[in-house]
Amino acid sequence: MDVHTFRRWLLGMGMLALTGSGHAQSMPAEGDDPSCPAQDFAQFLRHFTDPADDRVRMRYTTDPLEYETPAYGVASEGGPVATEVHREAGPARLRRLRGATLRASPAITPLADGGQQVRLGDDAQAEQYTFARRYGCWMLTRVARPQG
Repeated sequence: MDVHTFRRWLLGMGMLALTGSGHAQSMPAEGDDPSCPAQDFAQFLRHFTDPADDRVRMRYTTDPLEYETPAYGVASEGGPVATEVHREAGPARLRRLRGATLRASPAITPLADGGQQVRLGDDAQAEQYTFARRYGCWMLTRVARPQG
């Protein structure tokens, strides 16, 4: 997957959120199109990031979506950076995604619980997208921006 395609996807999601079009569900409704495009994560991610078709993103993003961001005003004193988790529902859940700051190719890491994590950007602008297996397919469940 190329970073420019992912960047266009993120910008498109932000535009959709601002216009209020589309609405993902926590549990995809039966009969909705498209059905799970692939069980293999790499193939699923290619469909999920397709800038020409947002149906997979809208259907396979949890609602509400969790965002983990730095907790400003909390001193870390050399330890791990303190973070806060916010949940956003409906079209607003896509407004905070950063597309223009992505500078590196995605790194995909399998998680111990069977999920997948996609990391984009350099250390100063990194974002992590967590996908989990739910309802017979992959779903975006969390976006983390651990550093400011």
